[in-house]
Amino acid sequence: MQLQPATLLQGRYRVVALIAQGGMGAVYRAVDERLGSTVALKQTLMSDAALRAAFEREARLLAALQHPTLPVVSDHFSEAGDQFLVMQFIPGDDLATLLHQRGGPFPLAEVLVWADSLLDALDYLHRQRPPIIHRDIKPQNLKLTARGELVLLDFGLAKGLAGSGATSSPSLFGYTPQYAPLEQIQGSGTDARSDLYALGATFYELLTGTPPPDALTRSVAIVRGEPDPLRPALALNPQVPPPVSHLLGQALALNPDLRPPSAAALRAALRTGAQQIQVVTGQVPPTLVARDVPLTGTTIAVGGGTAKRRPGVLPIGLGAALLFVALIAFWALGRPSATAGTARSITATPPAISGPGVSFADPVRYGDVGDFGPLHLRILEVQRGDAAWRAMYKANRFNDPPPQGYEYYLVKIALDAADVMPALYPRLAGEQRVFYPPSGVSPAPLPEELVAGQQAEVWMSYLVAVDERSFVLHIDATTAAPNLPALYMAVEAGARLPTDSALEQLDPNDLGTSHRAPAPLGKTAMMEDYAVTVLEMQRGPTVLTTLIERYKDVARPRAGYEYAFVRVRVRYIGDGSVVGWASIGPSNIKTVVTSATDPKAATIAHPSVYSLPDDMPKLEGNLLPGGQFEGYTVVELPVNEDAVALVFSSGFDPNQLNTRYFALRQGS
Repeated sequence: MQLQPATLLQGRYRVVALIAQGGMGAVYRAVDERLGSTVALKQTLMSDAALRAAFEREARLLAALQHPTLPVVSDHFSEAGDQFLVMQFIPGDDLATLLHQRGGPFPLAEVLVWADSLLDALDYLHRQRPPIIHRDIKPQNLKLTARGELVLLDFGLAKGLAGSGATSSPSLFGYTPQYAPLEQIQGSGTDARSDLYALGATFYELLTGTPPPDALTRSVAIVRGEPDPLRPALALNPQVPPPVSHLLGQALALNPDLRPPSAAALRAALRTGAQQIQVVTGQVPPTLVARDVPLTGTTIAVGGGTAKRRPGVLPIGLGAALLFVALIAFWALGRPSATAGTARSITATPPAISGPGVSFADPVRYGDVGDFGPLHLRILEVQRGDAAWRAMYKANRFNDPPPQGYEYYLVKIALDAADVMPALYPRLAGEQRVFYPPSGVSPAPLPEELVAGQQAEVWMSYLVAVDERSFVLHIDATTAAPNLPALYMAVEAGARLPTDSALEQLDPNDLGTSHRAPAPLGKTAMMEDYAVTVLEMQRGPTVLTTLIERYKDVARPRAGYEYAFVRVRVRYIGDGSVVGWASIGPSNIKTVVTSATDPKAATIAHPSVYSLPDDMPKLEGNLLPGGQFEGYTVVELPVNEDAVALVFSSGFDPNQLNTRYFALRQGS
């Protein structure tokens, strides 16, 4: 059901207007009344369990991602039978709308910058373990921020893949024919190269003003012995250089094996091409160079030549390079010069740095100045406890009081910007090695953007464990960021978080490896990357009553089921080699019926209940290696059924190395 303006969800998000609507749901502009910010609220209307699970997977995928070209996800909840995703609101039109308004293709310079940004995001997604495949790249899902940076939206088709990096499962939501590769249309399995096809189709349209013929039409023509109806981009727009047209054609190959092998390879080739075009014609920004693209052993044809890429070597050999320059020169001599459109400059990755500020173990000392690109920062003071809570309440009455066992921790930072600087997302970690995000509206919030010469003093606010010490601030940018390394700054004198060498001595045990023999209540199951202990369980009608007291519209359990509170302790004992930390939340928990009357274990999905009493901290957060926290989650159990175990899983875990089962009562 479509939401009406002024509808209030979760006692927090007030709907302002409908942005878009489709068969599966709608997207609204809304106001987060707690933070006073505008958000995008994605509503999905679905009763099918598989679709609901896919939507929850989208929330989990996005919440764990950090890249300037990807939207920031801040919340996920269920209300009145519908699921909602709260995301960063990007005002303005998408590229499909802007292309229609222009009435013709975009300038080459702008498109190459956008392609570079999007390929960097795809390389980030495809390098996740397991890889994340977007599967719906198209102009309608690309928006420009007010600063002209690209943001990739709508992960409804995204797949997190395991094993070989491909999946044979068809899309749950469909596809857009002009941009979908043949393997996606046929349902024969998608991988990272499928996203490259969609990207090629998207930028083909942005450079020519016309979408390419769909893959099915092309394949039918080829089977009939007819020419491929896909015309080279330069045939529709002579402004497109031959090498760029050639790379688009490669990306649009019907056979995945003939496409570039990776987003990084295609990005490197485009950057090399942009460098040559800039040298010969001055048509693209000089910052689009190939030197900051990871070079690995892959093969890609550029401008008709093929070269084997080796680490540290440009992706085209000398002969191919000469041919490429000749093609550019020939193209440039045959046409008049033109002025390129304005485009965002892409800053190359700075050289590796050493010394204070490069890690939690070696942060900038307390009181010293830390440099994050053109931004200079210095920690001025800290407030915590009752004084911090009073300051938070005075700043915004919608700020929640700290839950039991936690307190507000305010960090005052002096900022001095030598150049334009986008929004930052400083996180905090202390001796418990929990990665705390900013929480609530602080007395002097961080500006969304700093301009050249601007100086400011801001307060960052966090909810941390009571009496926790040795805090270090982790600073990076979330949108429109130059490719800068993170900055680490000590918030207290002498604060540092050295590597915990004891983690290497921890070995997995056999507790809870089967639902038939779950780990006993209070005993710790040691997995490959986690140590988990189920501490207690409360079940029965009083649990629902407690939840309703907190939030009267909480979703009720299904007929024949009841809710239970479970307190769990989780420690991350991995090395943080993938993203540096581990994200833990309710979606890591399920329950399974192990009744002797049923020979097969029946798994029960985690209910969408996120509102807990103030004295019950959630089992939710990010952990650095060695980090640990306790929290409560809500599970759903069959009434009067005692043979039930809790299942902890780290998510996409094809080898089940981080999946264990836990008894929920003594003596199980």
